[in-house]
Amino acid sequence: MLKIERHGSAVLWTIARPESRNSVNRATLQQLSDAIDEAGRDETLRAAILTGEGDAFCSGGDLREVRGITTPEDTERFARLGEDLCARMAGLPIPVLAAIPGVAFGGGAEIALACDIRIAEQRALLSFKQVRMAVTSAWGTVPRVLAAVGSGNAARALFTGQEFGAEEARALGLVDTVCDNGTSVAVALAWARDIAQGSRQAVAAMKALLLTARTNPSAVRDEERNRFVATWTSAEHADAVEAYFERRPPKFSVR
Repeated sequence: MLKIERHGSAVLWTIARPESRNSVNRATLQQLSDAIDEAGRDETLRAAILTGEGDAFCSGGDLREVRGITTPEDTERFARLGEDLCARMAGLPIPVLAAIPGVAFGGGAEIALACDIRIAEQRALLSFKQVRMAVTSAWGTVPRVLAAVGSGNAARALFTGQEFGAEEARALGLVDTVCDNGTSVAVALAWARDIAQGSRQAVAAMKALLLTARTNPSAVRDEERNRFVATWTSAEHADAVEAYFERRPPKFSVR
């Protein structure tokens, strides 16, 4: 089950399956996929926050359901469902923040890595446990882990299945900040309000540049220059310059 709440210009998605530490089944993945589509169509949104109910973010796939996935065809469909979800979340024009209140294991860690920013509570634990279940990651995760932590640390995380506490995860680069227990959503909402102070089109362009830098580094220089020219010559930038001299807030199209 996925809960959806609106908080000003941000949307909060909560995986609400506490009886299984917020493991995800196909229905929950589909609900989150539908929510991503809806967010992509809503031009009033400035940020999305993904969290889990209670003291877990997501413990991975629901083994009670996925144990029934045995054929190559069904396995590929399941892999593509999660892969497409993570890719479209990464491709949203708004930032997605992961508020991690506790465990993010296996597929839960993969979903967290597909978010733009990860905010972990002190009690959080992250682990890519796939190898301990005799499988690999499936949802486009390897390049994300590699970009976040570098080759050696990626190898350690993916080969060993070790559990990383919040502070070690931050030191490695798997999460971006650590906060007190019970506060990750509040911190994410505060960051979302900061994001909303900027131009939506400029934030979207910055997010696209980060994605290009990770997936096609050789192309990012030209794309960054082109996006700079496009945003510099926009009406929003012209108004922001005038607002500076007039000592007033800029009039962006959506705030």
